[in-house]
Amino acid sequence: MRSCLRNLLAAICVLIFGCVCVSFFACILSAFSPILTDNGGGKIEAAHLLKVSWFTFYQAVLSMCVACAVGIPLGFFCGRRKFFGRDFLLSLSSVPFCIPALIVALGYISFFGLSGTLNTFLKSIFSTENAPVTFLYSKTGLIIAQGFYNFPIVMKTVSDTFERIPNDKAEAARLLGASESRIFRTITLYQILPSIISSSIPVFIYCFMSFMLVLLFGAVGCTTLEVEIFQSRAAINFRNAGIFALAETTIAAFVVAAQSMAEQKSFRIRGIAADGRFIRKNPKGFVELSSLVFLLVLIIIFFLCPLFGIFESAASSSIRTIGGKTAYSFQTFKNLVRFKSFFASLKWTFVTASCTGAVCSIMGFVYSVFLNENSISKKRNSKSNSLFLKILAMMPMAVSGVVIAFGISILVKKGNVALLIIAQSALGWPIAFKQIHAQVSKIPARTIEAAKLISKNNAEVIFRIYMPIAKRGILSAFCFCFSISAGDTTLPLVLSIPKFDTLALFTYRLAGAYRFHEACASGILLGAICIFFFAISMRVFEPKNRIQ
Repeated sequence: MRSCLRNLLAAICVLIFGCVCVSFFACILSAFSPILTDNGGGKIEAAHLLKVSWFTFYQAVLSMCVACAVGIPLGFFCGRRKFFGRDFLLSLSSVPFCIPALIVALGYISFFGLSGTLNTFLKSIFSTENAPVTFLYSKTGLIIAQGFYNFPIVMKTVSDTFERIPNDKAEAARLLGASESRIFRTITLYQILPSIISSSIPVFIYCFMSFMLVLLFGAVGCTTLEVEIFQSRAAINFRNAGIFALAETTIAAFVVAAQSMAEQKSFRIRGIAADGRFIRKNPKGFVELSSLVFLLVLIIIFFLCPLFGIFESAASSSIRTIGGKTAYSFQTFKNLVRFKSFFASLKWTFVTASCTGAVCSIMGFVYSVFLNENSISKKRNSKSNSLFLKILAMMPMAVSGVVIAFGISILVKKGNVALLIIAQSALGWPIAFKQIHAQVSKIPARTIEAAKLISKNNAEVIFRIYMPIAKRGILSAFCFCFSISAGDTTLPLVLSIPKFDTLALFTYRLAGAYRFHEACASGILLGAICIFFFAISMRVFEPKNRIQ
């Protein structure tokens, strides 16, 4: 009886994996299908397509450069130096994953906006009516916001690499009289380069597919492929939307493939543990100390202050006193609870995020088992075959939420909750796969082979060997995907499900209705939910033994 139940559960898991994969490919083909037909609307000009594609690529590269310019030196300081606030700085690495882009946009508006905290403060000092800081609604504002939003990804990866790479080669070079600059160029840079590439490419992808920040900050001429797809779909110009979708997905697919290969090359360095003699030192000399202080000031201004601005705006009352001073209270949160759709949005956030997390975990586990079994059965060709299968698993990351929602809108007349869960799962399961596969790949091949000799039932091997060992990765993947799904604004917005709200979509609608204080309060609640589940994910997944 127990064996039959396990076989049934295994079959259901495989069926879920197959259904989501088929739905994903059907949506992709549907999104590209209008290219072959002309369903009305003006035809896109090649010059406009190139212009939009170039700006999308251009702003993503510059945003990535900003993230690297801040993240790489901070990664060095966090990995090799000790200073006050180091642990707090490393904890910021969770922000790009657990704080939705919508909340970051609200933070930048509340602090750098024309009526934001910074401009209000400067206008009171200089007694001027015009806002002194006006960079936000421009290309510069978009690049700064995206770069500082994603710099922790680069910082954390580079810091981990500096902690793990041995120092013996650099010490040997110093004994031979090599200068510090030469050691960095010939040894250190070579050691950390794969990690720089593997961390900067995801930043490029996130900025390349940026939607919410471009939608809110984009000035005239600052439109990206993602926004063009959304606007063309809204104008019922499906052919143009299909062309933009194909261009975006093709470019992103090449970048994702490059990322997978870069991660494969950096795997050796990540696996190297620093020896026990490695001890962090204080910053050396005036140059290092001044550089660290300068970077920390930038982080405070462009990263922490916008996040603080959300709390300031949520706590401030929209009604000002006669003296011009702002009243601070919890009234905004009380007003938030009074909205009829608030509790419905909270309910649907947990429902959709829980289902998405469960489906992503199932898909990640099924593919991890398949990949591990394939590696065991084909030991001779496992290296090249495994790399191809890993790249294949990462391909959904090359597809944006707007593209998948556009494909769904062509297949069905109206979106629904089930389609939202399928779409989020189809895009998010590669993240679950990476976390679960990290646990599954540690299982020795001999253990699997011995288990198969004892029991010929494959379901028994899965439930007795794979699942107990990978349970930490499965739980971590569930919480991670829950956090990402809860903070997703793009898919619920583009699918336009009737009488449906998530907390992220509710926050966006409040901001669009100029209820900015309530939007910030809702964003704080959304961020708290995402941070809570992301913290559980990291606590379960990350190893406890770290270099101090």
